[in-house]
Amino acid sequence: MSGIFANKMIIGENVLIGPDVEIICDKISIGTGTVIMGQTKIQCKECIIGKNNFLNGVWIEGSLNAGNTKIVIRDKNLILQNTRLNCNASLEIGSDVNIGQNVSVWTHASSMEVFNGYPFTKAPVKIGSHIWITAGTTILPGIEIGSHVIIGNLSVVNRDIPDGCFAAGSPVKIIKKGVFPKNLKPQEKKKILQESINEYMELLKLKPFSAKIEIFDDFTIRFIAEGKETIFDPLTKEIKGELTDYSEDFRDFLRYRGIKFFTDEPFKSIPPTWYTKAKKIQGGVKNENSSN
Repeated sequence: MSGIFANKMIIGENVLIGPDVEIICDKISIGTGTVIMGQTKIQCKECIIGKNNFLNGVWIEGSLNAGNTKIVIRDKNLILQNTRLNCNASLEIGSDVNIGQNVSVWTHASSMEVFNGYPFTKAPVKIGSHIWITAGTTILPGIEIGSHVIIGNLSVVNRDIPDGCFAAGSPVKIIKKGVFPKNLKPQEKKKILQESINEYMELLKLKPFSAKIEIFDDFTIRFIAEGKETIFDPLTKEIKGELTDYSEDFRDFLRYRGIKFFTDEPFKSIPPTWYTKAKKIQGGVKNENSSN
């Protein structure tokens, strides 16, 4: 059965909880603008989730035998399907952390007979901010990952990872140090913006509305749809003007391109026309070749 079951609950504004989500905690706190969906399951003594997070099909688990199980997920994170976050010891995830599918983070490891010399491991994990942990990665107990880090696919992280590096492998190795963040030149930033706008204009051909978009020398973007104007400043992350359904669609596209503007509202987009047409006939039309 879906729902939130907690002795103490703090839920911020504009939080969206999907129908297949089950949360069982002593204390649960969910910040403004967070979305939790896709058969996410949370079971631990204390779960603190900050603002503007998106969790889809995530399993957060602390054993009922482990005592004070606790997880802290700060702000503006993306955690995708089939990721398992074990918090038998404390697990802390910073802000702007992107975790791909099928990632496992462990704070505990034991199933063998310790009187036969097999190890019992229980140790906290701390993950910094501005991090991309790509699909299939496993993080072992007691690990600390710094900030501004990318971990390559299918890595096994059995050592601490310092700030600003790219690491990958099984076991993980530091491939490059001092890589992130980069100081891009103005022309590089302008190229990123122009490529993003070009892609969005192609996407608009599949959507039920049109828009005009301009990039100015100070990198601000003017978005106009249905006579409404919105200004996006990718350097300051400020939005000026009215946020309509159309400019929200553009905001969500920019998020997809790695240019993130956060408000107190979850991201949302306008589906392409092929999608809405398919949804209308979903379940209502049988395959012409079917004999049933």
